[in-house]
Amino acid sequence: MTHGDVSTQRGDSGTWSAAVLNQPVVNGDKVSTGPGGRAEVQLDYANILRLGSSAQATIANFTQKYIQIQLGQGLANYSVFNESEAEPEIDTPNVALHPAHQDGVFRIEVRPDGDSIIIVRKGEAQISTPQGIADIKQGDMATVRGSGADAKYKITPAPERDDWDRWNSDRDRMIHEAAAWHHTNKYYVGSEDLDANGSWEDAPDYGQLWVPNEPDGWAPYRDGNWVWEPYYGWTWVGYEPWGWAPYHYGRWMWYGNSWAWWPGPVWGGGFYRPFWAPAYVSFFGFGGGWGFGFGWGGWGGFGWLPLGPCDRFFPWWGGYGGRFGVVGFNRFDRLNRFGGIAPLHAGTRFSNVARINDAHIGGALSTVGAGKFGAGRTTAVAATHAQLSGARMMTGNLPVVPTRASLSASGRAAAASTIRNGGSQHFFGTQSTSRPESFQQQTTHLQQSMQQSHFSPVTAGARATGGGSAESRSASAAGVGKPNAGTTAPGREMNSGMTRSAGNQTAANDNGTRGSTEPMSSANRGDQASSTRGEPNRGEWKTFTPPSSHSSESAGRAASAADTLRGDGGSYWNRTASSSGYSRGSGSSNYERGATSRPQLNMRQPIVQPRSSGGYGGYHGAPSYGGSHGGGYNGGASHSAPSSGGASHSSGGGSHSGGGGHH
Repeated sequence: MTHGDVSTQRGDSGTWSAAVLNQPVVNGDKVSTGPGGRAEVQLDYANILRLGSSAQATIANFTQKYIQIQLGQGLANYSVFNESEAEPEIDTPNVALHPAHQDGVFRIEVRPDGDSIIIVRKGEAQISTPQGIADIKQGDMATVRGSGADAKYKITPAPERDDWDRWNSDRDRMIHEAAAWHHTNKYYVGSEDLDANGSWEDAPDYGQLWVPNEPDGWAPYRDGNWVWEPYYGWTWVGYEPWGWAPYHYGRWMWYGNSWAWWPGPVWGGGFYRPFWAPAYVSFFGFGGGWGFGFGWGGWGGFGWLPLGPCDRFFPWWGGYGGRFGVVGFNRFDRLNRFGGIAPLHAGTRFSNVARINDAHIGGALSTVGAGKFGAGRTTAVAATHAQLSGARMMTGNLPVVPTRASLSASGRAAAASTIRNGGSQHFFGTQSTSRPESFQQQTTHLQQSMQQSHFSPVTAGARATGGGSAESRSASAAGVGKPNAGTTAPGREMNSGMTRSAGNQTAANDNGTRGSTEPMSSANRGDQASSTRGEPNRGEWKTFTPPSSHSSESAGRAASAADTLRGDGGSYWNRTASSSGYSRGSGSSNYERGATSRPQLNMRQPIVQPRSSGGYGGYHGAPSYGGSHGGGYNGGASHSAPSSGGASHSSGGGSHSGGGGHH
């Protein structure tokens, strides 16, 4: 969700652009707000970052095990829930914040004078510098002044809650109490958007379907844009206010007299762990003059059709990114023999590919000219009968080389007030940061794969050319910039939309932190309970010192804080883990850890091979599930395109990160 001016800077190219609703953000990306702006980035189902006015944060590390955020300036709120599978860390230029493994809400501010202010509204945490650590608990305010060996801190009672705190609590509560969690599960980041934008129906054998409130003639995956993301390649950014979860999880089917989203199969009362994907579509190529090779004759256009429950899925990213191939239209029927959800497969009843000649389903095949694919906001139209008769299904990546226009989902320049090049700004953190492969390297690898596969490349925004001139095109594609993930698209701004992620959200409701929030009154009482009574020295300035269990030699080492945080019993996060399960909403029995009666989807062909590192947004490997982490999304993602949500997702206030997280 976003409110006011919100922008992002891509980590793979360094380019700034305005944020857009439902756009993922991944490793290395920055999210920045202008004066009076706000943004919400859903890193995954259990970690949500919100930025206040004139703030900037970098997603420095985004894997299934770790989330590291660097707050360079301004005010932020970080909410984490005890069910988080990733250990979070929030860094400022002079201190690192390590939440305890429990529900937590933390207010962090980097002031112009260099001081860092950390207020614990819920939970507990440790703060650390290279010299040592300090414990803080609910109701505490820690002020950190200076850096390195000169860093000092003092702990005082937290001030009363203000409008910023109340907005964050409202966002958390809205997300936590969404009715959609009764129909999906906690891994479907962005499900809270479904409540106000559609209704649920029950389909025999298939279970719950969500039907969006869209007009006649509407089709999934048409109102939006294809952007290029590291590792994930072509990623759909839907401009609908609900356009995160239904475009990155599940399948679409024509049911009754409208399109409906199917989250996945259900057996018993449990839920499976879903995979995040940049999109669930089948790609097609159109055009004559095929000649002796699939691609040498040129491409007239490209199209995409939503996948149904009985359709086979052909991934195009990660380990599949170098694969190119097509099959003729007359072989579509054979493909369905190898796809679908076996226990629910009823012939081709819900195969969109096999039933493409049905006017309703064929009308959902969206097309653009070859040179327009991925070249800014997509103005797609339904395929014609002539296109359908000559269509070839792509069984791998599209032969489209991304350009600068492919990196901005909004197509709009970033507001000048949001662009802050921090230069050599230093952050203290105990985790190692990571960045995706550069955009120039990505395009070079893509062109090499096309040449080896004898596919004629199309440059986004240009005509198809012969295979021999790929080298000359790589230079023009370099230096691409990535738009902000998660801002709302022009004309689509609303109070409850989210962008994924990592994603952004506006000052109104959208993708807030997804953890439980206590009522305002009890939260205030909790703050008061943490008074300094009996601790007369708490308000004095102190130096950070390592615990006595560590040798004095470690005090001056940069690694000492990490040593003390981990100690003999593992990291502070692991040592504070609770055995109690987290549940969301009143239907808690469906979401508790250990509800395993719903098996994981098996599409026969893996959506993504699990990667040993568990990274979400990196270019070398796939997430285990779901970032935007998006990727998180503004509002997305995101990690996946993270493990839990794909790229993170962002959501925006007045407008509405996701991801990956997502806005």
